Formats: sequence, C-alpha cells, structure tokens
Amino acid sequence: MVYFYSVISIEKIGKIYTSLLKEKGFEVIEAFNAHDANEIVKQEDINLVLLDIKVPEVDGSVLHEAIQLFHKKVKVIVASVYPVDEQKSTIRDATDYYDKSQGAETLLEKVKKALNDAAVKKNTYSR
Repeated sequence: MVYFYSVISIEKIGKIYTSLLKEKGFEVIEAFNAHDANEIVKQEDINLVLLDIKVPEVDGSVLHEAIQLFHKKVKVIVASVYPVDEQKSTIRDATDYYDKSQGAETLLEKVKKALNDAAVKKNTYSR
C-alpha cells in the first residue's frame, strides 16, 4: 500500500492536492500542523511527505530535519508559493521542490517520480 502524507498550511490548497492524489489512487493522510505531522510519521508507514515551508507551530525546515534524522526512508517534496531556488535555500536536501504555480500535473509527476525512485532503491537494497 502506498502512503502519501500531506502537510499543507493553506487548507483550501491542501484539499485540492488531497482530492487529486486520491483520484490517482494514492492513500492520503493529512496533517495541518507540525505536531500532528510528526506523530503520523512516527506511527504510520509513510513513503512521502508533501511539506510546506510555512507549517503551523514550527518552520517547515525544522520538521524536514526531524524527518531526515529519524525517518530516513521518508521522501520529502517541498511545496510552497516561494520560487524553487528560495525553497532550496530554506530547506536543503529535499527529494524535490514544487512551486505551487507549476500546476497540479507537475506535482503529480514529482510525486510519482519520488515514489518510483524509492521503490527502485528498495528493490536494489533487498537483492
């Protein structure tokens, strides 16, 4: 089962992404603050986090660091209204970066690529 974990600070946009991903067959678990996001990552088998830079309670970079330290297998796509270059300077070493102006299809492509890359690595390591 594929899990997609969404942390979106703007609820209206988050609902659009959730609907799109569910329509494409992804299981989506939503969290709208850093505490809930951290708890879900600890308790669920999550493959991917869609992370905004502006997350209620803490900065998205803090949550990204925690994921990198304690949940190394979890991929993170930074999704923000900020330009990609600014995202990269704010949150380093994410799996990918998505400017919300790029459109939903671009997000979907990035999600599929991140999950496919994770599956390839998993199969490579298990041989």
